[in-house]
Amino acid sequence: MNELDYLIIVIIVMALSTYFTRLIPFVLLSPGRESSILNYVAKSTPPMVMMILVVYMLKDINYQSYELIYTLIALTITIGFQVYKRNALLSIVAGTAAYMFFVQI
Repeated sequence: MNELDYLIIVIIVMALSTYFTRLIPFVLLSPGRESSILNYVAKSTPPMVMMILVVYMLKDINYQSYELIYTLIALTITIGFQVYKRNALLSIVAGTAAYMFFVQI
């Protein structure tokens, strides 16, 4: 197989892969059908995003400095807003604002 044939096959495979990956959600999740997969994704995405943000926040902390205190206060504010209001966006913004406030002073 020469180089041109290989490139043509690769382009065809990539085009078909792109086409089918974009087509499958419309076929599986067509209107009028109740989808348990879509319900699962809709319910589990906010907690997953929150957990990713928590892990990202805690991974580079110097546990021997005041940064730990700022981080724990911001984490407590975030958890408090999430428990109180059940609004992920409000929780993330409040926790980020608190952390930024403590870091700047």
